[in-house]
Amino acid sequence: MLTDLNNGYRFVLAVVAFFIVAFGQPAWSSSLGALAALMGYALIGRVVISYSRPLSRFLVAGAWYFAVQLVQLSWFISHPYAYIYIVYVGMSLILGVQFGWVGILMTPCRLRSLIGIIAIPSAWVVLEWSRLFILSGFSWNPSGLILTGNIFSLQLASLWGVFGLSFWVLLVNLLGLRAWLLKAPLSYALWMVAALLPYAYGYAHILLHEYWMEEEHRLALRENKSPYFSAILVQPAFPVELTFDWKNPDDFVACVMQKWTHILKITKKHSGNSVDLIALPEFLVPFGTYSFVYPYEKVAKSFEEILGKESIRFLPPLGLPFATQLLTDQGPKWFVNNAFWTQALSNYFNSNMVVGLEDVEETQNGREYYSAALFFQPMRQLLSSEKPRRAERYAKRILVPMGEYIPFAFCRELAARYGVNGSFKEGLEAKILTANKLSFGVCICYEETFGYLTRENRQLGANLLVNLTSDAWFPSSRLPQQHFDHARLRTVENGVPLIRACNTGVTGSLDSLGRLTGKLGNTLAEIEEFSDSILVHVPTYHYRTLYTLLGDKLIIGFCFFVLLCLGIYEYKHRHLS
Repeated sequence: MLTDLNNGYRFVLAVVAFFIVAFGQPAWSSSLGALAALMGYALIGRVVISYSRPLSRFLVAGAWYFAVQLVQLSWFISHPYAYIYIVYVGMSLILGVQFGWVGILMTPCRLRSLIGIIAIPSAWVVLEWSRLFILSGFSWNPSGLILTGNIFSLQLASLWGVFGLSFWVLLVNLLGLRAWLLKAPLSYALWMVAALLPYAYGYAHILLHEYWMEEEHRLALRENKSPYFSAILVQPAFPVELTFDWKNPDDFVACVMQKWTHILKITKKHSGNSVDLIALPEFLVPFGTYSFVYPYEKVAKSFEEILGKESIRFLPPLGLPFATQLLTDQGPKWFVNNAFWTQALSNYFNSNMVVGLEDVEETQNGREYYSAALFFQPMRQLLSSEKPRRAERYAKRILVPMGEYIPFAFCRELAARYGVNGSFKEGLEAKILTANKLSFGVCICYEETFGYLTRENRQLGANLLVNLTSDAWFPSSRLPQQHFDHARLRTVENGVPLIRACNTGVTGSLDSLGRLTGKLGNTLAEIEEFSDSILVHVPTYHYRTLYTLLGDKLIIGFCFFVLLCLGIYEYKHRHLS
Protein backbone atom coordinates (compact mmCIF):
# COMPACT_ATOMS: atom_id res chain seq x y z
CA MET A 1 0.00 0.00 0.00
CA LEU A 2 1.26 3.46 -0.91
CA THR A 3 -0.63 5.15 1.90
CA ASP A 4 0.64 2.85 4.65
CA LEU A 5 3.48 5.19 5.71
CA ASN A 6 3.04 6.30 9.27
CA ASN A 7 3.75 9.90 10.19
CA GLY A 8 7.07 9.03 11.81
CA TYR A 9 8.38 7.35 8.65
CA ARG A 10 7.12 10.25 6.55
CA PHE A 11 8.95 12.70 8.79
CA VAL A 12 12.22 10.78 8.63
CA LEU A 13 12.10 10.52 4.83
CA ALA A 14 11.27 14.22 4.48
CA VAL A 15 14.10 15.27 6.80
CA VAL A 16 16.67 13.07 5.03
CA ALA A 17 15.50 14.39 1.66
CA PHE A 18 15.71 17.94 3.00
CA PHE A 19 19.34 17.66 4.08
CA ILE A 20 20.41 15.93 0.87
CA VAL A 21 18.78 18.47 -1.47
CA ALA A 22 19.17 21.65 0.59
CA PHE A 23 22.91 21.14 1.03
CA GLY A 24 23.42 19.43 -2.33
CA GLN A 25 24.43 22.56 -4.23
CA PRO A 26 28.12 22.80 -5.22
CA ALA A 27 28.51 25.78 -2.88
CA TRP A 28 27.73 23.43 0.02
CA SER A 29 28.68 19.88 -0.98
CA SER A 30 29.22 18.40 -4.44
CA SER A 31 28.98 14.89 -2.94
CA LEU A 32 25.52 15.58 -1.57
CA GLY A 33 24.70 17.09 -4.96
CA ALA A 34 25.43 13.77 -6.67
CA LEU A 35 23.24 12.02 -4.09
CA ALA A 36 20.45 14.57 -4.56
CA ALA A 37 20.58 14.05 -8.33
CA LEU A 38 20.22 10.32 -7.71
CA MET A 39 17.59 10.06 -4.96
CA GLY A 40 17.04 13.27 -2.96
CA TYR A 41 13.80 14.20 -4.72
CA ALA A 42 12.73 10.53 -4.84
CA LEU A 43 12.63 10.43 -1.04
CA ILE A 44 10.30 13.40 -0.74
CA GLY A 45 8.33 12.04 -3.69
CA ARG A 46 7.68 8.85 -1.72
CA VAL A 47 6.25 10.95 1.09
CA VAL A 48 4.13 13.06 -1.27
CA ILE A 49 2.46 10.13 -3.06
CA SER A 50 1.52 8.59 0.29
CA TYR A 51 -1.20 11.27 0.50
CA SER A 52 -4.26 10.68 -1.62
CA ARG A 53 -5.69 14.21 -1.44
CA PRO A 54 -4.22 16.74 -3.95
CA LEU A 55 -4.28 19.52 -1.34
CA SER A 56 -2.22 17.40 1.06
CA ARG A 57 0.33 16.65 -1.65
CA PHE A 58 0.52 20.36 -2.51
CA LEU A 59 1.09 21.40 1.11
CA VAL A 60 3.68 18.71 1.87
CA ALA A 61 5.69 19.29 -1.32
CA GLY A 62 5.41 23.08 -1.05
CA ALA A 63 6.41 23.23 2.63
CA TRP A 64 9.38 20.92 2.04
CA TYR A 65 10.71 22.92 -0.90
CA PHE A 66 10.12 26.18 0.97
CA ALA A 67 12.42 24.87 3.73
CA VAL A 68 15.00 23.82 1.11
CA GLN A 69 15.02 27.33 -0.32
CA LEU A 70 15.45 28.89 3.10
CA VAL A 71 18.80 27.12 3.19
CA GLN A 72 19.85 27.66 -0.41
CA LEU A 73 18.87 31.34 -0.38
CA SER A 74 20.23 31.99 3.12
CA TRP A 75 22.82 34.33 1.59
CA PHE A 76 20.00 36.88 1.34
CA ILE A 77 20.05 37.59 5.07
CA SER A 78 23.71 38.64 5.04
CA HIS A 79 22.49 41.88 3.44
CA PRO A 80 22.78 44.83 5.86
CA TYR A 81 19.19 46.10 5.42
CA ALA A 82 16.29 44.47 7.28
CA TYR A 83 13.85 44.64 4.34
CA ILE A 84 15.78 41.74 2.81
CA TYR A 85 13.99 39.32 5.16
CA ILE A 86 10.74 40.03 3.32
CA VAL A 87 12.42 39.30 -0.02
CA TYR A 88 14.10 36.20 1.41
CA VAL A 89 10.93 34.64 2.80
CA GLY A 90 8.83 35.82 -0.14
CA MET A 91 11.05 34.27 -2.82
CA SER A 92 11.40 31.03 -0.85
CA LEU A 93 7.62 30.89 -0.55
CA ILE A 94 7.07 31.47 -4.28
CA LEU A 95 9.47 28.66 -5.13
CA GLY A 96 7.80 26.45 -2.55
CA VAL A 97 4.40 27.08 -4.12
CA GLN A 98 5.81 26.12 -7.52
CA PHE A 99 7.04 22.78 -6.20
CA GLY A 100 3.69 22.32 -4.49
CA TRP A 101 2.03 22.26 -7.92
CA VAL A 102 4.47 19.55 -8.97
CA GLY A 103 3.46 17.64 -5.84
CA ILE A 104 -0.14 17.62 -7.06
CA LEU A 105 1.00 15.91 -10.27
CA MET A 106 2.83 13.17 -8.34
CA THR A 107 0.46 10.21 -8.22
CA PRO A 108 1.19 6.46 -8.31
CA CYS A 109 -0.73 6.19 -11.56
CA ARG A 110 1.43 8.76 -13.36
CA LEU A 111 4.63 7.24 -12.01
CA ARG A 112 3.73 3.91 -13.59
CA SER A 113 3.24 5.35 -17.10
CA LEU A 114 6.01 6.53 -19.43
CA ILE A 115 4.19 9.74 -20.34
CA GLY A 116 3.60 10.50 -16.67
CA ILE A 117 7.20 9.89 -15.63
CA ILE A 118 8.34 12.40 -18.30
CA ALA A 119 5.54 14.92 -17.79
CA ILE A 120 6.25 15.64 -14.12
CA PRO A 121 9.83 16.91 -14.67
CA SER A 122 8.55 18.72 -17.78
CA ALA A 123 6.06 20.64 -15.64
CA TRP A 124 8.80 21.48 -13.13
CA VAL A 125 11.12 22.79 -15.85
CA VAL A 126 8.38 25.04 -17.26
CA LEU A 127 7.82 26.44 -13.76
CA GLU A 128 11.56 27.07 -13.28
CA TRP A 129 11.75 28.76 -16.66
CA SER A 130 8.76 30.97 -15.77
CA ARG A 131 10.80 32.56 -12.98
CA LEU A 132 12.78 34.45 -15.62
CA PHE A 133 9.72 36.63 -16.20
CA ILE A 134 9.12 37.76 -12.59
CA LEU A 135 10.13 41.45 -12.58
CA SER A 136 13.73 41.34 -13.84
CA GLY A 137 13.73 37.57 -13.53
CA PHE A 138 14.83 35.21 -10.77
CA SER A 139 17.44 32.81 -12.10
CA TRP A 140 18.88 31.41 -8.87
CA ASN A 141 18.65 27.81 -7.73
CA PRO A 142 17.49 25.79 -10.73
CA SER A 143 17.43 22.15 -9.67
CA GLY A 144 19.98 21.29 -12.35
CA LEU A 145 22.63 23.26 -10.47
CA ILE A 146 23.32 20.18 -8.33
CA LEU A 147 24.75 18.41 -11.39
CA THR A 148 27.37 21.14 -11.88
CA GLY A 149 29.42 20.13 -8.83
CA ASN A 150 31.01 17.37 -10.91
CA ILE A 151 33.02 18.33 -13.99
CA PHE A 152 31.65 15.35 -15.96
CA SER A 153 27.92 15.75 -15.26
CA LEU A 154 28.34 19.51 -15.87
CA GLN A 155 29.06 18.83 -19.56
CA LEU A 156 25.44 17.81 -20.20
CA ALA A 157 24.62 21.54 -20.16
CA SER A 158 26.26 21.82 -23.60
CA LEU A 159 23.21 20.06 -25.04
CA TRP A 160 20.26 21.83 -23.43
CA GLY A 161 21.44 24.22 -20.75
CA VAL A 162 20.66 24.34 -17.07
CA PHE A 163 16.94 23.67 -17.58
CA GLY A 164 17.89 20.46 -19.34
CA LEU A 165 19.90 19.54 -16.24
CA SER A 166 16.86 20.27 -14.07
CA PHE A 167 14.76 17.99 -16.26
CA TRP A 168 17.31 15.19 -15.95
CA VAL A 169 17.58 15.52 -12.16
CA LEU A 170 13.82 15.16 -11.70
CA LEU A 171 13.58 12.40 -14.31
CA VAL A 172 16.29 10.29 -12.64
CA ASN A 173 14.69 10.76 -9.22
CA LEU A 174 11.25 9.77 -10.51
CA LEU A 175 12.73 6.70 -12.20
CA GLY A 176 14.24 5.84 -8.82
CA LEU A 177 10.88 6.33 -7.12
CA ARG A 178 9.21 4.18 -9.77
CA ALA A 179 11.77 1.42 -9.21
CA TRP A 180 11.09 1.66 -5.47
CA LEU A 181 7.39 1.16 -6.09
CA LEU A 182 7.57 -1.60 -8.70
CA LYS A 183 10.51 -3.55 -7.20
CA ALA A 184 11.35 -4.73 -10.74
CA PRO A 185 14.96 -5.37 -11.84
CA LEU A 186 14.35 -3.64 -15.18
CA SER A 187 13.12 -0.52 -13.38
CA TYR A 188 16.25 -0.43 -11.22
CA ALA A 189 18.44 -0.91 -14.30
CA LEU A 190 16.69 1.95 -16.12
CA TRP A 191 17.19 4.19 -13.09
CA MET A 192 20.92 3.42 -12.91
CA VAL A 193 21.46 3.91 -16.65
CA ALA A 194 19.72 7.30 -16.54
CA ALA A 195 21.69 8.34 -13.44
CA LEU A 196 25.06 7.44 -14.98
CA LEU A 197 24.39 8.85 -18.44
CA PRO A 198 25.44 12.47 -17.66
CA TYR A 199 28.78 11.26 -16.28
CA ALA A 200 29.43 8.98 -19.26
CA TYR A 201 28.54 11.75 -21.70
CA GLY A 202 30.71 14.24 -19.82
CA TYR A 203 33.71 11.91 -19.78
CA ALA A 204 33.50 11.37 -23.54
CA HIS A 205 32.85 15.08 -24.13
CA ILE A 206 35.95 16.14 -22.19
CA LEU A 207 38.17 13.53 -23.83
CA LEU A 208 37.11 14.68 -27.29
CA HIS A 209 37.60 18.38 -26.63
CA GLU A 210 40.88 17.88 -24.79
CA TYR A 211 42.19 16.20 -27.95
CA TRP A 212 40.98 19.05 -30.15
CA MET A 213 42.33 21.61 -27.67
CA GLU A 214 45.80 20.05 -27.81
CA GLU A 215 45.67 20.00 -31.61
CA GLU A 216 44.73 23.68 -31.67
CA HIS A 217 47.55 24.50 -29.26
CA ARG A 218 50.10 22.70 -31.42
CA LEU A 219 48.86 24.52 -34.53
CA ALA A 220 49.06 27.89 -32.77
CA LEU A 221 52.62 27.25 -31.62
CA ARG A 222 53.67 26.25 -35.14
CA GLU A 223 52.30 29.57 -36.37
CA ASN A 224 54.05 31.46 -33.54
CA LYS A 225 50.73 32.38 -31.99
CA SER A 226 49.75 32.06 -28.36
CA PRO A 227 46.97 29.56 -27.59
CA TYR A 228 46.18 31.56 -24.45
CA PHE A 229 44.37 34.79 -23.66
CA SER A 230 46.15 36.67 -20.86
CA ALA A 231 44.33 39.00 -18.51
CA ILE A 232 44.92 40.92 -15.31
CA LEU A 233 41.87 40.57 -13.06
CA VAL A 234 41.54 43.18 -10.32
CA GLN A 235 39.69 42.60 -7.04
CA PRO A 236 39.86 45.83 -4.99
CA ALA A 237 37.48 44.65 -2.19
CA PHE A 238 36.15 48.16 -1.65
CA PRO A 239 33.48 48.41 1.08
CA VAL A 240 29.93 49.21 -0.02
CA GLU A 241 29.95 52.14 2.42
CA LEU A 242 32.06 53.98 -0.17
CA THR A 243 28.86 54.97 -1.98
CA PHE A 244 27.04 56.27 1.09
CA ASP A 245 26.32 59.99 1.56
CA TRP A 246 29.27 62.14 2.57
CA LYS A 247 28.78 65.48 4.31
CA ASN A 248 31.93 66.97 2.82
CA PRO A 249 32.31 66.53 -0.98
CA ASP A 250 36.07 67.14 -0.80
CA ASP A 251 36.46 64.27 1.67
CA PHE A 252 34.44 62.05 -0.65
CA VAL A 253 36.69 62.87 -3.62
CA ALA A 254 39.80 62.30 -1.52
CA CYS A 255 38.46 58.91 -0.43
CA VAL A 256 37.78 57.82 -4.00
CA MET A 257 41.24 59.00 -5.05
CA GLN A 258 42.69 56.73 -2.38
CA LYS A 259 40.80 53.85 -3.97
CA TRP A 260 42.30 54.62 -7.36
CA THR A 261 45.81 54.83 -5.89
CA HIS A 262 45.17 51.46 -4.23
CA ILE A 263 44.33 50.02 -7.67
CA LEU A 264 47.65 51.37 -8.97
CA LYS A 265 49.44 49.63 -6.11
CA ILE A 266 47.84 46.19 -6.56
CA THR A 267 48.36 46.19 -10.33
CA LYS A 268 51.93 47.53 -10.27
CA LYS A 269 53.42 44.03 -9.86
CA HIS A 270 52.26 43.19 -13.39
CA SER A 271 54.25 46.01 -14.99
CA GLY A 272 56.20 44.71 -17.94
CA ASN A 273 53.88 41.79 -18.62
CA SER A 274 52.23 41.68 -22.02
CA VAL A 275 48.51 41.13 -21.47
CA ASP A 276 45.46 41.19 -23.72
CA LEU A 277 43.00 42.67 -21.25
CA ILE A 278 42.74 44.22 -17.79
CA ALA A 279 39.35 43.78 -16.12
CA LEU A 280 38.06 45.80 -13.17
CA PRO A 281 34.75 44.99 -11.44
CA GLU A 282 31.24 46.34 -11.58
CA PHE A 283 30.67 49.87 -10.22
CA LEU A 284 34.34 50.23 -9.39
CA VAL A 285 34.09 53.75 -7.92
CA PRO A 286 31.43 56.50 -7.73
CA PHE A 287 31.10 59.69 -9.83
CA GLY A 288 30.38 58.01 -13.13
CA THR A 289 32.72 57.85 -16.09
CA TYR A 290 33.08 61.44 -17.28
CA SER A 291 32.47 63.62 -14.20
CA PHE A 292 35.42 65.97 -13.69
CA VAL A 293 36.11 65.71 -9.94
CA TYR A 294 39.82 64.86 -9.49
CA PRO A 295 42.48 67.63 -9.48
CA TYR A 296 44.95 66.76 -12.24
CA GLU A 297 48.03 67.62 -10.18
CA LYS A 298 47.08 65.14 -7.46
CA VAL A 299 46.32 62.37 -9.97
CA ALA A 300 49.65 62.89 -11.75
CA LYS A 301 51.43 62.85 -8.40
CA SER A 302 49.80 59.51 -7.52
CA PHE A 303 51.01 57.93 -10.76
CA GLU A 304 54.52 59.31 -10.26
CA GLU A 305 54.80 58.12 -6.63
CA ILE A 306 53.45 54.60 -7.31
CA LEU A 307 54.43 53.75 -10.89
CA GLY A 308 57.43 56.04 -11.28
CA LYS A 309 58.22 59.22 -13.17
CA GLU A 310 58.11 57.43 -16.53
CA SER A 311 54.39 56.76 -16.02
CA ILE A 312 53.56 60.44 -16.47
CA ARG A 313 54.09 60.17 -20.23
CA PHE A 314 51.26 57.62 -20.40
CA LEU A 315 48.67 60.02 -19.01
CA PRO A 316 46.00 61.05 -21.54
CA PRO A 317 46.20 64.55 -23.02
CA LEU A 318 44.45 67.29 -21.10
CA GLY A 319 41.21 67.94 -22.90
CA LEU A 320 37.84 66.35 -23.53
CA PRO A 321 36.67 63.72 -22.81
CA PHE A 322 39.27 63.13 -20.08
CA ALA A 323 39.89 66.57 -18.60
CA THR A 324 38.54 70.09 -18.44
CA GLN A 325 39.48 73.39 -16.81
CA LEU A 326 37.33 74.57 -13.92
CA LEU A 327 37.42 77.88 -12.07
CA THR A 328 38.52 77.48 -8.43
CA ASP A 329 39.43 79.87 -5.62
CA GLN A 330 43.02 79.59 -6.84
CA GLY A 331 42.04 80.32 -10.43
CA PRO A 332 41.41 77.92 -13.36
CA LYS A 333 42.68 74.36 -12.81
CA TRP A 334 42.52 71.09 -14.68
CA PHE A 335 40.21 68.38 -13.37
CA VAL A 336 40.01 64.82 -14.66
CA ASN A 337 37.55 61.94 -14.41
CA ASN A 338 37.38 58.17 -13.96
CA ALA A 339 37.91 57.74 -17.69
CA PHE A 340 41.26 59.55 -17.28
CA TRP A 341 42.43 57.09 -14.60
CA THR A 342 41.35 54.12 -16.70
CA GLN A 343 42.83 55.39 -19.95
CA ALA A 344 46.11 56.14 -18.19
CA LEU A 345 46.31 52.56 -16.90
CA SER A 346 45.45 51.24 -20.34
CA ASN A 347 48.25 53.31 -21.83
CA TYR A 348 50.74 52.33 -19.13
CA PHE A 349 50.17 48.58 -19.50
CA ASN A 350 49.64 48.89 -23.28
CA SER A 351 46.55 46.75 -22.76
CA ASN A 352 42.84 46.94 -23.44
CA MET A 353 40.75 47.56 -20.34
CA VAL A 354 37.17 46.90 -19.36
CA VAL A 355 35.80 48.51 -16.21
CA GLY A 356 32.40 48.73 -14.53
CA LEU A 357 31.23 52.32 -13.95
CA GLU A 358 28.09 54.36 -13.89
CA ASP A 359 27.58 56.18 -17.17
CA VAL A 360 25.24 59.00 -18.13
CA GLU A 361 23.73 60.06 -21.41
CA GLU A 362 22.07 63.38 -22.22
CA THR A 363 18.70 62.98 -24.00
CA GLN A 364 15.79 65.23 -24.91
CA ASN A 365 14.00 64.00 -21.78
CA GLY A 366 16.96 64.68 -19.50
CA ARG A 367 19.74 62.50 -18.23
CA GLU A 368 19.64 58.72 -18.42
CA TYR A 369 21.92 56.72 -16.14
CA TYR A 370 23.36 53.28 -16.91
CA SER A 371 25.22 50.62 -15.02
CA ALA A 372 27.84 50.01 -17.67
CA ALA A 373 31.02 48.28 -18.74
CA LEU A 374 33.40 50.70 -20.47
CA PHE A 375 36.02 49.42 -22.91
CA PHE A 376 39.28 51.37 -23.29
CA GLN A 377 42.10 50.80 -25.78
CA PRO A 378 45.68 52.05 -25.28
CA MET A 379 46.02 55.39 -27.02
CA ARG A 380 49.43 54.69 -28.49
CA GLN A 381 47.75 52.08 -30.68
CA LEU A 382 45.58 54.82 -32.18
CA LEU A 383 46.62 57.14 -35.00
CA SER A 384 48.40 60.20 -33.65
CA SER A 385 46.09 62.45 -35.64
CA GLU A 386 43.00 60.90 -34.11
CA LYS A 387 41.31 62.88 -31.39
CA PRO A 388 40.69 61.22 -28.01
CA ARG A 389 37.29 59.59 -27.96
CA ARG A 390 34.85 58.12 -25.49
CA ALA A 391 35.15 54.48 -24.58
CA GLU A 392 32.84 51.87 -26.06
CA ARG A 393 30.01 51.02 -23.69
CA TYR A 394 27.92 48.01 -22.82
CA ALA A 395 24.87 48.90 -20.71
CA LYS A 396 23.57 46.36 -18.21
CA ARG A 397 20.29 44.82 -19.40
CA ILE A 398 19.09 42.97 -16.28
CA LEU A 399 18.68 45.42 -13.40
CA VAL A 400 18.14 44.42 -9.77
CA PRO A 401 14.75 45.58 -8.39
CA MET A 402 15.00 48.13 -5.56
CA GLY A 403 18.78 48.32 -6.01
CA GLU A 404 19.13 49.50 -9.60
CA TYR A 405 15.56 50.35 -10.46
CA ILE A 406 12.32 50.90 -8.57
CA PRO A 407 9.68 48.52 -10.01
CA PHE A 408 6.49 50.13 -8.63
CA ALA A 409 5.50 53.66 -7.67
CA PHE A 410 4.55 52.61 -4.12
CA CYS A 411 8.14 51.34 -3.62
CA ARG A 412 9.70 54.78 -4.08
CA GLU A 413 9.28 55.89 -0.47
CA LEU A 414 10.70 52.60 0.82
CA ALA A 415 13.63 52.78 -1.59
CA ALA A 416 14.38 56.38 -0.56
CA ARG A 417 14.87 55.26 3.04
CA TYR A 418 17.80 53.19 1.85
CA GLY A 419 19.32 55.86 -0.38
CA VAL A 420 17.83 54.69 -3.69
CA ASN A 421 16.24 57.78 -5.21
CA GLY A 422 16.41 56.96 -8.90
CA SER A 423 16.73 54.19 -11.39
CA PHE A 424 19.17 53.10 -14.01
CA LYS A 425 17.96 52.64 -17.54
CA GLU A 426 18.34 49.14 -18.89
CA GLY A 427 20.53 48.42 -21.89
CA LEU A 428 18.89 47.14 -25.04
CA GLU A 429 21.39 44.81 -26.67
CA ALA A 430 24.50 42.67 -26.34
CA LYS A 431 27.85 44.23 -27.17
CA ILE A 432 30.77 42.43 -28.77
CA LEU A 433 34.21 43.91 -28.15
CA THR A 434 37.63 42.88 -29.46
CA ALA A 435 40.89 42.60 -27.52
CA ASN A 436 43.92 41.59 -29.60
CA LYS A 437 41.77 39.95 -32.27
CA LEU A 438 39.72 37.90 -29.77
CA SER A 439 36.04 38.89 -29.64
CA PHE A 440 34.38 38.85 -26.25
CA GLY A 441 30.98 39.62 -24.76
CA VAL A 442 30.40 41.35 -21.43
CA CYS A 443 27.84 40.60 -18.75
CA ILE A 444 27.51 42.53 -15.51
CA CYS A 445 26.92 40.79 -12.19
CA TYR A 446 23.46 39.15 -12.03
CA GLU A 447 23.24 38.90 -15.84
CA GLU A 448 25.71 36.02 -15.69
CA THR A 449 23.00 33.77 -14.21
CA PHE A 450 20.79 34.11 -17.31
CA GLY A 451 21.80 31.55 -19.91
CA TYR A 452 19.94 33.18 -22.78
CA LEU A 453 21.84 36.47 -22.32
CA THR A 454 25.31 34.94 -22.55
CA ARG A 455 24.10 32.82 -25.47
CA GLU A 456 23.30 36.05 -27.35
CA ASN A 457 26.96 37.09 -26.98
CA ARG A 458 28.08 33.76 -28.37
CA GLN A 459 25.68 33.97 -31.31
CA LEU A 460 27.05 37.41 -32.16
CA GLY A 461 30.57 36.03 -32.39
CA ALA A 462 32.00 36.19 -28.86
CA ASN A 463 34.72 33.61 -28.25
CA LEU A 464 35.23 34.71 -24.63
CA LEU A 465 32.89 35.87 -21.87
CA VAL A 466 33.87 38.63 -19.44
CA ASN A 467 31.91 39.16 -16.23
CA LEU A 468 32.20 42.20 -13.96
CA THR A 469 30.68 41.60 -10.55
CA SER A 470 30.36 42.85 -7.00
CA ASP A 471 28.97 40.56 -4.29
CA ALA A 472 29.88 43.02 -1.55
CA TRP A 473 26.25 43.58 -0.51
CA PHE A 474 26.09 39.99 0.78
CA PRO A 475 29.20 39.56 2.97
CA SER A 476 30.18 36.32 4.72
CA SER A 477 27.74 34.23 2.72
CA ARG A 478 27.75 31.53 0.05
CA LEU A 479 26.52 33.93 -2.63
CA PRO A 480 29.97 34.39 -4.25
CA GLN A 481 30.39 30.65 -4.73
CA GLN A 482 26.81 30.17 -5.99
CA HIS A 483 27.37 33.05 -8.39
CA PHE A 484 30.56 31.41 -9.63
CA ASP A 485 28.75 28.08 -10.11
CA HIS A 486 26.40 29.83 -12.52
CA ALA A 487 29.45 31.19 -14.36
CA ARG A 488 30.74 27.66 -14.88
CA LEU A 489 27.41 26.74 -16.46
CA ARG A 490 27.71 29.54 -18.99
CA THR A 491 31.12 28.32 -20.20
CA VAL A 492 29.89 24.79 -20.91
CA GLU A 493 26.54 25.88 -22.34
CA ASN A 494 28.32 27.93 -24.99
CA GLY A 495 31.72 26.24 -25.28
CA VAL A 496 33.71 29.39 -24.45
CA PRO A 497 36.18 30.41 -21.71
CA LEU A 498 35.24 33.05 -19.15
CA ILE A 499 37.07 35.55 -16.94
CA ARG A 500 35.59 37.33 -13.91
CA ALA A 501 36.68 40.45 -12.06
CA CYS A 502 34.82 40.98 -8.77
CA ASN A 503 34.93 43.67 -6.14
CA THR A 504 34.40 40.81 -3.70
CA GLY A 505 33.54 37.38 -5.02
CA VAL A 506 35.30 34.69 -6.98
CA THR A 507 37.77 36.54 -9.19
CA GLY A 508 39.24 34.05 -11.63
CA SER A 509 39.01 32.29 -14.97
CA LEU A 510 37.53 29.14 -16.51
CA ASP A 511 38.25 27.30 -19.74
CA SER A 512 35.53 26.29 -22.21
CA LEU A 513 34.94 23.02 -20.32
CA GLY A 514 34.22 24.83 -17.07
CA ARG A 515 37.59 24.00 -15.50
CA LEU A 516 39.31 26.50 -13.23
CA THR A 517 42.45 28.05 -14.73
CA GLY A 518 43.10 30.71 -12.09
CA LYS A 519 41.50 32.10 -8.92
CA LEU A 520 42.26 34.74 -6.32
CA GLY A 521 41.95 33.17 -2.87
CA ASN A 522 40.82 29.71 -1.82
CA THR A 523 38.63 29.94 1.28
CA LEU A 524 35.39 31.92 1.54
CA ALA A 525 37.15 34.47 3.76
CA GLU A 526 40.00 34.95 1.29
CA ILE A 527 37.58 35.34 -1.61
CA GLU A 528 35.96 38.26 0.21
CA GLU A 529 38.91 39.85 1.96
CA PHE A 530 41.66 39.66 -0.66
CA SER A 531 42.38 43.02 -2.24
CA ASP A 532 44.75 42.14 -5.02
CA SER A 533 45.11 41.35 -8.72
CA ILE A 534 45.88 38.13 -10.54
CA LEU A 535 47.38 37.38 -13.94
CA VAL A 536 45.57 34.51 -15.66
CA HIS A 537 46.23 32.64 -18.90
CA VAL A 538 43.07 31.13 -20.36
CA PRO A 539 43.08 28.67 -23.28
CA THR A 540 41.36 30.37 -26.22
CA TYR A 541 39.90 27.05 -27.39
CA HIS A 542 36.16 27.32 -28.04
CA TYR A 543 33.55 25.18 -29.80
CA ARG A 544 29.94 25.28 -30.91
CA THR A 545 27.30 23.60 -28.77
CA LEU A 546 23.74 22.48 -29.33
CA TYR A 547 22.67 24.94 -26.65
CA THR A 548 24.25 27.82 -28.58
CA LEU A 549 22.32 26.72 -31.65
CA LEU A 550 18.88 26.20 -30.06
CA GLY A 551 19.06 27.73 -26.59
CA ASP A 552 16.26 27.05 -24.12
CA LYS A 553 13.83 26.46 -26.98
CA LEU A 554 14.94 22.83 -27.18
CA ILE A 555 14.09 21.79 -23.61
CA ILE A 556 11.16 24.19 -23.11
CA GLY A 557 9.55 23.18 -26.41
CA PHE A 558 10.00 19.52 -25.53
CA CYS A 559 8.43 20.04 -22.10
CA PHE A 560 5.38 21.84 -23.48
CA PHE A 561 4.96 19.08 -26.06
CA VAL A 562 5.09 16.40 -23.35
CA LEU A 563 2.54 18.26 -21.20
CA LEU A 564 0.24 18.54 -24.22
CA CYS A 565 0.57 14.80 -24.84
CA LEU A 566 -0.19 14.10 -21.17
CA GLY A 567 -3.32 16.23 -21.34
CA ILE A 568 -4.54 14.42 -24.46
CA TYR A 569 -3.67 11.00 -23.00
CA GLU A 570 -5.48 11.60 -19.71
CA TYR A 571 -8.47 13.20 -21.42
CA LYS A 572 -8.90 10.16 -23.67
CA HIS A 573 -8.28 7.76 -20.80
CA ARG A 574 -11.00 9.33 -18.64
CA HIS A 575 -13.57 9.37 -21.44
CA LEU A 576 -12.83 5.84 -22.67
CA SER A 577 -13.06 4.43 -19.18
